Amino acid sequence: DFTYKLDALGFGVCHQISSHSYFIGGHQLPLCARCSGIYLGALASIVLLGVLRRRSSGLPAAQMLTILAVFFGAMVLDGLNSTLQTFGHGIWESTNILRLFTGALAGVAVSFLFYPIFNLSLWSREATRRESVLEQPFELVGYMVATGLLVALVLDGGDWLFYPLSFLSIIGMVALLTMANTMLVLMITRREGKARNFAEALTPILVGLFASLIMLTLLSWGRASLAPYLANNIGMPLVPGLP
Repeated sequence: DFTYKLDALGFGVCHQISSHSYFIGGHQLPLCARCSGIYLGALASIVLLGVLRRRSSGLPAAQMLTILAVFFGAMVLDGLNSTLQTFGHGIWESTNILRLFTGALAGVAVSFLFYPIFNLSLWSREATRRESVLEQPFELVGYMVATGLLVALVLDGGDWLFYPLSFLSIIGMVALLTMANTMLVLMITRREGKARNFAEALTPILVGLFASLIMLTLLSWGRASLAPYLANNIGMPLVPGLP
């Protein structure tokens, strides 16, 4: 069913440990709390960047790179601590709320790097805008509000939110992977910076999307195939959709 397909897409890239995940309407989200935060934050930021900074290819200003590095570093630190906590050596108590929040911050940070590099790789010089995607701290407010709303919906946990949040988090994951694969396709075909309009950009994007779906399918299949040979003492599911 549709729920299984969502679980399967996340299975190859997320541990899906039930104790590290949110449940809505009695169903576990297809991505753990941290991954849900990452991809919801990334999706919210990319959508807003597409509206407010259409085809912008300039990296964030130096001062903003520092802030974004702090955002990403917070997730890395909490992720390391959470791993240590799993084996009884955590420095502080990592909770799902902390995983969700630090993941969302990292998703925002990654988006502000992926988006301009993607535009620079895809669009021709005439089609891009050379402005920076982020110059001042106050410009982050809208992105943080949009991301915060999605995080709040996860914390709200209303039964009707299961499919919307599951779908949006998976879309965020596929979007980032598609951007990366599209850049790889452009590099391999030596078509970087050639697209002058959407019609010319569509083919490499669709190839990137197709490659992403194949990659996620193979990762999911590979993990399920190896599951019988892997020790599982930390609650990782052996197949998609099962705790």
